[in-house]
Amino acid sequence: MSESTLPSWADELRGRYLAGESSIFLLHGNVRDLHGWLDDKGERVWLDLRDFLERFLERTREVVAYYNVSQGLQFSNKGHARLFRSIVDGRRQARGEAKLDDLPATAGATIPVIEDLITDPAHSSAVVVDYFEMIAPNADVAFMVHEDKANLVSLQRWSSDPSFASTDNLVILVTEHLSDISRRITASPQLATIQIPFPEVEEREAFVAAQDLSKVKMELEPAVFAKMCAGLTLVQIRNILRGAALTQDPIDFTDISIRKKKIIEQECHGLVEFVPPRHHFGHVGGMDRIKEDLRRVADAVKRGNRNRVPMGMIFVGPMGTGKTFVAEAFATESGLTCLKLKNFRDKWVGSTEANLEKVLGLVEALGYVLLIVDEADRGLSSGEGSDGGVNSRVIARLKEFMSDTSHRGRVVILMMTNRPDKLDVDLKRPGRFDMKIPFFFPETLDERRGILEAVCRKNKLVLAPGVHFDTAAAQTEGYSGAELEAVMLAAANLAGDSDSDIILQEHVDQASRDVIPSRDTRMLEYMEMLAVFECSAKRMLPDRYMDLTTEDVQQRIDQLQLQLGRRAV
Repeated sequence: MSESTLPSWADELRGRYLAGESSIFLLHGNVRDLHGWLDDKGERVWLDLRDFLERFLERTREVVAYYNVSQGLQFSNKGHARLFRSIVDGRRQARGEAKLDDLPATAGATIPVIEDLITDPAHSSAVVVDYFEMIAPNADVAFMVHEDKANLVSLQRWSSDPSFASTDNLVILVTEHLSDISRRITASPQLATIQIPFPEVEEREAFVAAQDLSKVKMELEPAVFAKMCAGLTLVQIRNILRGAALTQDPIDFTDISIRKKKIIEQECHGLVEFVPPRHHFGHVGGMDRIKEDLRRVADAVKRGNRNRVPMGMIFVGPMGTGKTFVAEAFATESGLTCLKLKNFRDKWVGSTEANLEKVLGLVEALGYVLLIVDEADRGLSSGEGSDGGVNSRVIARLKEFMSDTSHRGRVVILMMTNRPDKLDVDLKRPGRFDMKIPFFFPETLDERRGILEAVCRKNKLVLAPGVHFDTAAAQTEGYSGAELEAVMLAAANLAGDSDSDIILQEHVDQASRDVIPSRDTRMLEYMEMLAVFECSAKRMLPDRYMDLTTEDVQQRIDQLQLQLGRRAV
């Protein structure tokens, strides 16, 4: 197999090893997938990572060993096993130790044997250590047993051992999530980490073309099917095709979308939620200035004008002002796949970082994604607290991801919060979040009337002929968009009490008098002033805030903080 036909990650491993950069490599990411290999006949076959690495390494290594804590040491053929025993027994005898009786199984017994192999200068060998997180987990040293500490010390010593570095041997460690590995290992400058990405569209197309589709009812071209499978592994694509062949259900656009949604949500274990397009800007009442700016961004996305697409956006403003509703409408208008980040935090050491890494890997693989982070002030608070630095590492990883300019136009992260003051200042800077859009309660009669009409369209409420919203709009000054929706739902309930699905004028007017808005006016004003302070363009502000200087806004925020006391902390 020529180097030009190797997967990009394997070519990188080869190049970095030949350049003398490292002899220890840590593979992470999509390590449980299939990988293309050209066999002796020049035909492409698809192998799991172990088989791929064994074939890849056997070309230049005299011994290729594979180890995980469940199966112990294994070899691809008996010749490698015999030479392995010869090398290790020779080194043990030189130290006055007995030969090996049986191959060791536990990590504590296996690591010294592997060390004998990889520090032998007379032979070229390679060792693949799979499920490496089970040997060197990201755990507090104080809670490790003696054997775990000994393993960690041995592994750290490998990376700095001159007797290993001077040989023609290498070690390949394999784990799915880099954050599952002890930081004492990953921080080593002699360790080279290589990420195995999700398959690109060319690889997916080649894989689908190599499958037997004779029993699959495919209602779209295989190349189109492969493009729609962005974000899926080759194993998952194979399972879709096998399932379709078994059930004889046809594969079409809708079917792929549903299957893909189920697979990814299951794979991410509730870390993300697919948000299907349910509404657009036509269902959003008022907010003309906001919709105008977001339409420009949506048009830039659809036209591929990446330089006009922000790296990220923040929606700021009090609760009930329609931030989530507008975000989902923007996803529909732009054509971006909409994912909502759910609770990715976990109580176990390293799990939070691993969960975030999994989500970001999925987002990068899918491409053209809108990732919504709701209530960002709770999940990404800038305070350290007592979380052992987890929050700072999460924010640092997000900063790194959002600083990657290759994501511009393909990935838009949209955070929503009513307390932007709790977010890390550096996270909010331009270049990461280029647009900070403020949301306020509807200002005018026309805006409230427009929202009431949009609520009827959204909820498919049936109005009697001639029903108007003049009285309701006049009686609901200071109401949020959510409270205006509550008015119309209350009107629908009043109609239901009369055994009717048709809302009459009297129902609308009565509901507008009956629904009570939020009374926490001081906190709401505080959230509004924070939205004014964060706003990235004056044109987005209501007229009453247009002439305020930054000093005026800061002074009012300080006054409200004193009045609110601990509630503003």
